[in-house]
Amino acid sequence: MVMKTLRVAVIGLGKISKRVIEGIQYAEHATLYAVTSRDFNKAKKVKERYQCDVCYGSYEALCQDPLVDLIYICTPNPLHKQHILLCLSYHKHVICEKPMVANRKDLKECFSYAKEQGCFLMEAHKTLFTPLNQKIKQMVMDGVIGKLQYIEAGYCSRLDIEHSGMASWCFREEDGGCFYDIGVYAICYANFFAGQNLSEIKLMLEHAKEGYCVQAQGMLRYENDVMALVRSSWKTAIENKGYLYGEKGRIVCENFWKSKEAVLIQGDVNKKITVSMQSDFTGEIEHAISCIQKGLIQSPILGYEQSDQILMVLEESHLV
Repeated sequence: MVMKTLRVAVIGLGKISKRVIEGIQYAEHATLYAVTSRDFNKAKKVKERYQCDVCYGSYEALCQDPLVDLIYICTPNPLHKQHILLCLSYHKHVICEKPMVANRKDLKECFSYAKEQGCFLMEAHKTLFTPLNQKIKQMVMDGVIGKLQYIEAGYCSRLDIEHSGMASWCFREEDGGCFYDIGVYAICYANFFAGQNLSEIKLMLEHAKEGYCVQAQGMLRYENDVMALVRSSWKTAIENKGYLYGEKGRIVCENFWKSKEAVLIQGDVNKKITVSMQSDFTGEIEHAISCIQKGLIQSPILGYEQSDQILMVLEESHLV
C-alpha cells in the first residue's frame, strides 16, 4: 500500500500544543498544515514559528477547510466533546487529547457519531505508542519475563511546584483532579500491558475541600488475573515508575509515559532496554495515520473499548 501524506491541523494552542506540533513534524506521512486558536494573533505567531500553511481564529473555519485531513484537539478538557463532534460533523478524522471526555456516556456518543460519519477517532494516549513501550510490549508477548503477573504504575507531582498556573478547569470535580490529569497515564499503561478487560476495581482517594481528587490509589484486576496497582498524586512526589513483574523477571521504567530507556532484571542480571525517539507524541500520530490509510475508523490498540476501560476506572472514582 502506498502511503500518502496527510495534512494535520491542531485546534487549541495551549501549553501541550507545542509538543504535539513537534510530534507532528517528526511523523512520517504527516505534514503540519494548520493551527487554530480563538486568539488569531496567537495562531499567527505559531504559524510563523512552525511554518505551517495556514492559521485560523475560528475552529469552524478550520473545519470548513477542505484540505484538512486530520485534526488534533488540544483544547481544555471540558470542551473536548463539543469540539470532537464539530470536527466529525465536517467529516474530519480526529485525535483528541486525554482524557477524551469526562464519562462513558459521552465517549459512546462520540464514537457512535464517528462511525456514522465514517471518520477515524482516537484518544491521545502517547504512552502506548512510544518506541520503548512498543518494544517492551513485544518483549512481554514473547515471554521474556515469563507470564505477566503484576503491574505497578505511578505518576505523581507536587502541585505547588510543578503545576503552577494551571487553568481553573483542572480543578473541576467532575473531570478535574490528579486522577483525570496524570492518573490516566498509569491506568492506560496497566490496561495496555495486562491486555484484558477489567474484572475488579478498588480505589482509595483523597479529595480537596472543593471536591477534586488530590491523591488516588487503585487496585485493578483483569480477566486473566493479572493485578495492577495504579496511583497519582498532586501532594507527594512519589517515584514515577512503571513495573512489569513476570515469572522469570521484571521490567522497570522511570517516567514510563515518555522514556527512552528501561531495565530488564532477571535474577542478579540487569540489562538496559533502549530506543531512539525524537518526540514522545510522534508514535501516536503515526499510528493514527496508519489506521486512516487502512480505512479504519478505530485503532485496534486504542479504540472505543480501550478508552471505555480507562473511563471505567475514572468513573469509579466518583463513587468512592
